[in-house]
Amino acid sequence: MTKIAVILGSVRPNRAGASVAEWIASRANEAEGVQAEVLDLASFNLPIFAEELPPMAAPAKDPAAVAWNEALAGFDAFIIVSPEYNHSVPGSLKNAIDFITPSVLANRAIGLVGYSYSAGHRQIEHLRAILANFTTGVVGAQVNLHLATDFSGGAFAPAAFHDGEAASLVQALVAQDKALSTLR
Repeated sequence: MTKIAVILGSVRPNRAGASVAEWIASRANEAEGVQAEVLDLASFNLPIFAEELPPMAAPAKDPAAVAWNEALAGFDAFIIVSPEYNHSVPGSLKNAIDFITPSVLANRAIGLVGYSYSAGHRQIEHLRAILANFTTGVVGAQVNLHLATDFSGGAFAPAAFHDGEAASLVQALVAQDKALSTLR
C-alpha cells in the first residue's frame, strides 16, 4: 500500500486549491494499492521560519513545525497542489518546506499539481528547484490546470483530459515509491 499525502499548498481562506486537492486525492484513491488523503497546510498554522539552525543541521523546535514533520513522516509519497503567486510558489508553501527535516522526505516520491493563468508551469518549475535540496524522487509527470478553462464561474471543473494526467501522475508516483522504498 502506498500512502500519499496530497498537500494543499495554499492557506488563503478563499483558495481554489481545496477542490483541486480533493479531486487529485480521489483520483489517486482509484488506483489499486493507493491510500491518499489531503493534508491541509493551513491546519498547521506554521509561523514564519525563524529557527536557530536550518532543519538540515537540527530538527525544528517550534511545536507547529514538529507537528508538520510528524504528519509528513506518516506517508510514503506526496503530491503538492500549488497555485501560482507572482510567478512562483506561495510564500506559505515555501515556508512550510523550509521547516521540513530532510530525513522526512528522504527517498520519497513527490508529484506536482499546479494551477494558475499560466496552467501552473512556473510554480511547478520552482518547486522542482526547491525540492532538489532534498533526496527525493520528484516525478516528471505533472498536472497543469488553467484558471480560465478548468474553473467555471470559480468552481473547479477540470477538462476531461486531466483525468488521464492525474492517473499518469499517480502511476509514476507509485512506481517511484516502489523503487525508493528499498532505500528507506
